[in-house]
Amino acid sequence: MEPETHSPLIYSPAAVLNLFNNSIAVSQSKKLIPLKGVFLQGKGGNYNGFYYDTLRDEASDAQITIIVPALIRNELQANKTVTVNGFITKRVVNNASRIDIQFTVTDLVAQVQNKYSDEDLKRITLQQEKAAAGYRDVDSYIKNKIIKAEPFRIAIIIGKTGIIDSDIKHQLKESIAFYDLHFSRISLSSESEIIQALQVLDNQNFDLIALSRGGGENLEIFNKSAIAATANQLRALFLTAIGHKEDNTLLQRVADKAFITPTAFGQYLNEIYNETVAELQQSRAQLVESVKKQLEAGYDKEITNLKTQLQNVEALKNQSAADMEKVQQERQKVYEERIRNYEVKVAELEKKTINWTAIIIAVIIGLIVGYLLKRA
Repeated sequence: MEPETHSPLIYSPAAVLNLFNNSIAVSQSKKLIPLKGVFLQGKGGNYNGFYYDTLRDEASDAQITIIVPALIRNELQANKTVTVNGFITKRVVNNASRIDIQFTVTDLVAQVQNKYSDEDLKRITLQQEKAAAGYRDVDSYIKNKIIKAEPFRIAIIIGKTGIIDSDIKHQLKESIAFYDLHFSRISLSSESEIIQALQVLDNQNFDLIALSRGGGENLEIFNKSAIAATANQLRALFLTAIGHKEDNTLLQRVADKAFITPTAFGQYLNEIYNETVAELQQSRAQLVESVKKQLEAGYDKEITNLKTQLQNVEALKNQSAADMEKVQQERQKVYEERIRNYEVKVAELEKKTINWTAIIIAVIIGLIVGYLLKRA
């Protein structure tokens, strides 16, 4: 008998979505709960006596879809902060593969003026965007330019009748020769002029754009979200030097660096220049000293090596002289031995030479005697 086989369970997309939908369960979904947020009207119409609108957090962009009965919906006012009772529901969206969390309203508890305006929310969002993008390191950028001796172009936006340009220049002192300053005069009470000036200057390849204003009131212009949004988009570094210690405006909060007065801005530029030059000089002195020590160590090592080589050569020379003397002595012995051998041979030859002479004389005498006897 063949074993029984089971076919694998195959799910459809809708089945998977409903599987997760059924598995999501929280205690709050089983009872009525209060919900508070800013009411935003939806664009849809009446669906079987209900409207699909939105409730947004008061201090963030988080939001949830609310299903509002027509009777309650007539009482709700857009952009008001409302508190409603209801229960959490879920809706499976098959064609988008998602599960939406919704809130079905059963009762309107309270309705008050929104704590945060749209402008306030925009300001919060702009600060969050700047924090996410990161505040650029102005100090390092300027120092790098000074070290490389590259020109540093600064555009400073000031009021049409302002005299703070002289205050800034005065604080720069001897460092003014390094900075390439350009002052742009506009109406600092005009939102459009400020935005236009920022955009125009950013297209002129300045390294840094600063907005500077002396003391006084009427700082609300620097809280405008449109100006801050433009500042967030600048390619150049952005600084503010607004002469008001107490208030910290939105524009100052999104700037890469902020100073409370134009004078403080000028002092900063001068100080960072002098500090960088001093650090550079110290670094150069340390480099020269380091190179000097390295050279001295190299020279000392080279001299030691040369002395060692000279000692080795001298020892080799002495050894060679001793070896030569020994060789010479050996040769002298050989020569002397040869001379002695030659002397012996010569002596022997001399003896042999004497015997032959006697024989020759005897022969001659014999010949003479024989000759005489014949004649006789």
